[in-house]
Amino acid sequence: MSAGTAAEQPARIADPARPAGSEDARLAGRRDRYIADVLALHDRVSLRGLAAQVEPLYLARRPDGLTVLAVPQSGLPERYRLMIYGFRLAQYLRLNFASDRVAHACGLFAEPSGSHGEEIHVIVLQESTGAILRYVSYLGTRDPRPRPVTDPDRALFPAEVAHGVNFFDHVPPADSPLSNEVWEIKRLVQRGSETDTPITQRLRITLEMILCFYSTLQRLDPQAKYLIGDGEEGLAIRRLTRSLKDITVIEGTTPRLPEDDLLAPSYVTRSEVKPFVARAPQGEELAELVRWMQAAVSGTDPLSGFRELVARVEGQIRRVRV
Repeated sequence: MSAGTAAEQPARIADPARPAGSEDARLAGRRDRYIADVLALHDRVSLRGLAAQVEPLYLARRPDGLTVLAVPQSGLPERYRLMIYGFRLAQYLRLNFASDRVAHACGLFAEPSGSHGEEIHVIVLQESTGAILRYVSYLGTRDPRPRPVTDPDRALFPAEVAHGVNFFDHVPPADSPLSNEVWEIKRLVQRGSETDTPITQRLRITLEMILCFYSTLQRLDPQAKYLIGDGEEGLAIRRLTRSLKDITVIEGTTPRLPEDDLLAPSYVTRSEVKPFVARAPQGEELAELVRWMQAAVSGTDPLSGFRELVARVEGQIRRVRV
């Protein structure tokens, strides 16, 4: 995301933005060792005890050892922010969604915090180890004061910067939302590959994270009216139709980031990455979605619960072109 998911690829692949043979072999060796150390570091990091150190917007502890929580960045101790941003960097490096060249040159062991608005971290943990199993965040506006989303002077969200367009210029909103009523979905990632995890457990984790995500939306003030982001249509965007009814995909953009941006490879490695604007469920619609999710999570058959959720939501994709 933004909504692109780090899935099924535990091994790192070659950086497509780096010409073969263009660097000194010793420098390349030092870089590879540095990146290996960063990955090993975050394989050992534990967030055990996080829930006791924060005031979560959502918290669930399950009998099978899963802890699911949502934490605003503004209430997160710095050491935990570094662990979370380090986990994100490690998974993106494994998929080559982040530049190993930039990470090494800047001595990064976690994503830089950057300049952005509030961020909500949605995390599924293994309680016994403190390991992050699944993660997604959503990011608020940088505007000091909320502006109409069609205002040319409002701060663009990161996905809008990458695609070079104000998404709402192409998906005109019907209800005149302000920028603080829009959130960008980002960094949908998991810990390495889940191929050894039983399908029922993977579905459980998916359902838990969706429940946490939408339960947290209920706590936002003001309520979210739109969710935006970008991703590969056959992966991240298609998955959003499981829980969002109305999604508009914007065709015809050419996303890119500067070569020295840590995340520049995320628009090279992935196939066609498209932006989207989704109407966020609100009020009774959101409450009903959360009730469906609670029923799916509490059931004994995650697959059945997952199928029932998809059948009830029946998300649709519309298209516009720049």
